[in-house]
Amino acid sequence: MRIIRADTADSDIFSPEKLAFGACCFFTEDRNSTYFFEIHGQKATLFPEKNVYIAEVIREFLAYSNFICEIYDSSGNILLKIPQKESKLLDIRKIQPSQFYINGRKLANCQNWIKTRKDIFIPVTAHGGKIIALDGHSRLKAAAALGFDTVFVYEDETEEYIFDFAIEAEKRRIYSVFDMEILTDEEYTVKWREYCQNFFGTTT
Repeated sequence: MRIIRADTADSDIFSPEKLAFGACCFFTEDRNSTYFFEIHGQKATLFPEKNVYIAEVIREFLAYSNFICEIYDSSGNILLKIPQKESKLLDIRKIQPSQFYINGRKLANCQNWIKTRKDIFIPVTAHGGKIIALDGHSRLKAAAALGFDTVFVYEDETEEYIFDFAIEAEKRRIYSVFDMEILTDEEYTVKWREYCQNFFGTTT
């Protein structure tokens, strides 16, 4: 059974509050089973609608959140334990975004659950003398809004297009998360999807 990551268009099966967490909502291709991951630092708790395809959904979740090293069920039983990613603290202002906009709804949700620096792990890669954020821009913005000077980052692999995205961000005078514009959920979906469709030459 194919496991699909939910997005804002899947509000018929997930609440807006859960969808705002980003890569935490998943469902089976037949839409008969849903899954939600609650993240705390490098740990996560899985809340499945049905206790099926657990290994498959964990594998898909880790493809988006591979900083997670422990996953538990709602009763506290461990489902997965792997070595922690090597991480370090880095000045937020030294992290070059690879996106241009912040989804305001996701940002507000992040500000609700982020309590300390240990709640934030950002995947990055070094390229051209810069440290580029591969994901987690909403978490970065929330960290800045909460007054954090530094966040935990870890090195991760990426596709070549990320470097083009980072170059485009610089062309738009976006040199750190402080320069990123906060948009409504609707504005974000339209603007970011339009850019990605134009970049990849797709119409879906």
